[in-house]
Amino acid sequence: MIRLLRSLRRSRDKQRDAASNRDSDPWALHKTLISVGPDDITIGRAVEGTLIFGATGSGKTSGSGQLLARSYLDAGFSGLVLCAKSEERRIWEKYCAECSRLDDLVIFGPGQPWRFNALDYELHREGAGAGLTENIVNLLSAILELAERNSSQGGGKEDEGYWKRALKQLLRNLVDLLVMAKGSVSVPELYRLVVSAPTSLDQVRSEEWRKRSFCFQCLIEGERREKSPREEHDFGIVADYFMLEFPGLSDKTRSIVVSTCTSMVDVLNRGILRELFCGETNITPKDIEDGKIIVVDLPVKEFGDVGQFAAAIWKYCFMRSIERRDVRQSPRVAFLWEDEAQNFTMSYDMQFQATCRSARVAVVALSQNISNFYATLGDGQKGRALADSLFGNLNLKIFHANGDAVTNQWASEMIGKSRQYMANANNSYSPTDVWSALTGSGPAQTSAGVSEQMQFELEPSVFTQLRTGGAANKFIVDAIMFCNGVNFKTTGRPWMPVTFNQRQ
Repeated sequence: MIRLLRSLRRSRDKQRDAASNRDSDPWALHKTLISVGPDDITIGRAVEGTLIFGATGSGKTSGSGQLLARSYLDAGFSGLVLCAKSEERRIWEKYCAECSRLDDLVIFGPGQPWRFNALDYELHREGAGAGLTENIVNLLSAILELAERNSSQGGGKEDEGYWKRALKQLLRNLVDLLVMAKGSVSVPELYRLVVSAPTSLDQVRSEEWRKRSFCFQCLIEGERREKSPREEHDFGIVADYFMLEFPGLSDKTRSIVVSTCTSMVDVLNRGILRELFCGETNITPKDIEDGKIIVVDLPVKEFGDVGQFAAAIWKYCFMRSIERRDVRQSPRVAFLWEDEAQNFTMSYDMQFQATCRSARVAVVALSQNISNFYATLGDGQKGRALADSLFGNLNLKIFHANGDAVTNQWASEMIGKSRQYMANANNSYSPTDVWSALTGSGPAQTSAGVSEQMQFELEPSVFTQLRTGGAANKFIVDAIMFCNGVNFKTTGRPWMPVTFNQRQ
């Protein structure tokens, strides 16, 4: 009996110690971030992703957006903020000041001291996958994806797959050759390399071309360098590509591939992007793991494509970096904040969001409506599938006032239907003579009943009637919150009405 009591006491002590350790962990998933009436939004809910829809002026940024941002900062989250509008830097400076996080704030943009050479970072970072050519090529492909989308040239072509493969083959060989010849990769040298590559087999045999070609100089340097057996094999592939395959392509095919490559590299090789991303690095995504809040202050509304490319570089590098970390050694929760998220959406988002919970990343995407995403990713079946995949993986959804019928219908269908009982009654008179017919009198016939129907729990019209804040609404913003797999105490359903105070 004594042994049994001691065993039970040891078991209780272990359970108490385990509970104490969970409570002392600031990043535990059960920790409450926000209390909404009797219901809580925990860290666990946050890292499942949040999608916020609301029309312009609906209060999504100053309502639910502000509350989430402040709660993340108060909890000690680090993060990356991508800017679409010019005032976003000021907003985040205000948030950080009021949450005592100004020391962690980094403004990355023109006139600031911070630089991030993304290609060099990917080549020399820590980890088993560092320096892999394919990782650098994928970064460049992510930037190209936005460039093609903006020029309305992506998608819809029967041979699109070929051109993408051909471009990645060129990029792969460019990167490999630079690494083998120089031990580094830079945007200016990528450009020099591609424009000096041979365009014909006659040029390959030309002594004049060999003397002035940067490409040929790199091939000579690569040949002279000491190489491992794997590098020796790869260098043979690179040499064959530039001396045989590339100059042997038809002029039309080669010109299209080269033009696609140089049009992207050219943007990165001049102006603000060259200044910010082609020099010495003094800030990287690893700093976010250590608690920094990096605001990429090149708002798309002001800088256009340049702002999008800057955001794409930071976003892609952040996603890959944060996925690689060991959360046991670096457990701090990070966030990725995207207001006007359609400007920053890329195909890799869907893969990233699927693992955000294990990576401890809270993604917050704000936009006016789902039509923005469909228009950005393409009207075809693939574009809609990408958008729907992203929406499905953002588990917490907040709907503000909206006049977009597509979004409101989508929200109603997602929340679903339930059995509802509809009462009906009928009263009629059967006249027996002329007078009864004229006066509507006579024997009455009355019927009543109840029918069971499947109806939307929230009709689409509900989303058009929510308050939008401002003085007229006493700065109160209404929304409908939905979270899959949750029964909110307020309603007993996976959705509930919520209000936000813009002045809180």
